[in-house]
Amino acid sequence: MLTGLVVAGAAMAAAYSLLVFTESGDRVFCGDPLVQGYQKCVDQMALFAIASLIPAMLALILMVAAFATPALRARSVLRAQTLGYSLVAWAIAGGTLIVGSLPAI
Repeated sequence: MLTGLVVAGAAMAAAYSLLVFTESGDRVFCGDPLVQGYQKCVDQMALFAIASLIPAMLALILMVAAFATPALRARSVLRAQTLGYSLVAWAIAGGTLIVGSLPAI
């Protein structure tokens, strides 16, 4: 179970990083750069990417703490709980990013 949590957390961290910190996220969510409204979509995505950094940083801190803190290394149940909370934080960060890709009202 612990290995599955680690793999899932690493996959979510990699996917989040690729969508936020590369141009591929803009192309996935906003489409062709030549289409009208592309820049407005990119600006909105940038705003939500900044907002999603809060839960993403929490998730990253929890992942590091699960392996760096001696108390968590000694108790595997507590480590699994910490990694589970980290996955929830990654999901919130990803959800925030996806909400940012929705059309503006």
